[in-house]
Amino acid sequence: MNRSLIAYVSVVMLWVALPLSGLAQKRPGEAVTVKSVVIKGTVKPGAEVTAVIQFAVEDGYHTQANVPSEPNFIPAVLKFEPVTGLVVSPPKYPAGKEERIEGLPKPMKVYEETFEVLVPIKISEGAALPLSLPGVLTYQACKGATCFAPRKLKLTVALAPQG
Repeated sequence: MNRSLIAYVSVVMLWVALPLSGLAQKRPGEAVTVKSVVIKGTVKPGAEVTAVIQFAVEDGYHTQANVPSEPNFIPAVLKFEPVTGLVVSPPKYPAGKEERIEGLPKPMKVYEETFEVLVPIKISEGAALPLSLPGVLTYQACKGATCFAPRKLKLTVALAPQG
């Protein structure tokens, strides 16, 4: 193969590969991940259990609490899709930490580092286990006084009998 053809093929491969490499990169404000999901209680038909979902917030970021300090701030909200055999009660959120942010006139209620959301779940008597409960955490991450567009983090709560 001659050198000009090799150079041409190399440039074409780079031209194709560079845009694809950007697909795996995080977008600004994607600062929350699921750290763990633990089920408290015995998973069986007719039982009531609690999913304890722990979220990790990337260093240097914070998210607005579920009840933000200002009405125009976007709260962290966890919602679940309906699943036959499960009744999901409203999640219980932590209060949020009052934090002074440089450049803002008053403290904000935020989540930093990690936060836990408790989700009460009633499993119906006729439920065919195991079941998966898909959900989405909508949140707005900020770095200092700079806030990013809201993001959605998909997650799944697995409900399977132990043993």
